[in-house]
Amino acid sequence: MLDIRSKEVLKLIASYSNEGSYQVIELEEIISSLPPKYKMDKEIIMQILKHLSSADYISIKYKDDNVICVCPLPFGRQYIEAEEERKKNAKKMKNYAKGAFISAIISALIGAFLGTLIYNIIF
Repeated sequence: MLDIRSKEVLKLIASYSNEGSYQVIELEEIISSLPPKYKMDKEIIMQILKHLSSADYISIKYKDDNVICVCPLPFGRQYIEAEEERKKNAKKMKNYAKGAFISAIISALIGAFLGTLIYNIIF
């Protein structure tokens, strides 16, 4: 399981890399591409990259203080695709739950109306 910062870095690396090829990326480019709310710097990026590499999400060919040559591994790409699929399914379930709730409310109102109508006709 990855934290939000690691997910964002992994997504960014996957977006730079075409079909799993190695890409040379400047660390400043990674930092500037991420939302400022994460407050990333070079040290944090390097720690995240080291973690992603040790967990087999990415492969690092070489790195120095400003540049890194990296590519996402199949496990990393699969993680990103699964994450996107989970988001789509969550949205579908949310819409389904809203529809079920509205249907239940409408059914309850119709039932109450018919019950009142039948009660008034009989008594």
